[in-house]
Amino acid sequence: MSTPTDPHTPKLSIMLTATDVVASVAFYKDMLGFTLDESWPNDQAPMWASMSLNGQVIMIGCMATPESDCGGPEGTFYLENTAAFQKEPGGGMMIYVQVDDVDAYHADITARGAAPVAAPRDEFYGLRDFPILDADGYRLYFFQPITMTTCQSCGMPLTDAKVGQMYCGYCTTPDGHLKSFEEVLEGTIQGYFMGMQKMEREPAEAAAKELLRKMPAWAGEHWAE
Repeated sequence: MSTPTDPHTPKLSIMLTATDVVASVAFYKDMLGFTLDESWPNDQAPMWASMSLNGQVIMIGCMATPESDCGGPEGTFYLENTAAFQKEPGGGMMIYVQVDDVDAYHADITARGAAPVAAPRDEFYGLRDFPILDADGYRLYFFQPITMTTCQSCGMPLTDAKVGQMYCGYCTTPDGHLKSFEEVLEGTIQGYFMGMQKMEREPAEAAAKELLRKMPAWAGEHWAE
């Protein structure tokens, strides 16, 4: 039996390499409101620091060198990580950090002097979020889960939806997973267009495909002409 965890106990921590640890710590602490929890060897000239926001931890570390006292087999791992960082700082990574009120947080950090890439907006995947770049080009998204009003698979209204819920009961399996495109298409044809709209099969199929073509859940679906 698992032991319940404190909601502020981090479930995942990440570590980012920085060209200037002091500047990065200042950015996360002064601009983004993170708390500096630990640093080594000291707060004034850290080579490594651990910071948190709402129980989520981001660590900042300096670039490793052959002379670094990394120790053990992971020493090579640190060197390879630094080489990758030097080749493409911040590349290939997006970091999502949850906040209680994303609009208030956006206003707060903007007042502190931060420069978010965009304003918060509702996304089809059940989040309201906005992006920002840190000093080394790492891409961060600050977000809060939201309650959707329509199913992102078929467009039906979502009544009594839970926060973060994306799909209606017609489009999901009993355990809450999205059904296959073929299942949703057939359900839309028979259940909605033929059953509720009283359409014949051929026009109902065309109408269902036209509807689902516009839905975020099926945006990447291959549509044969």
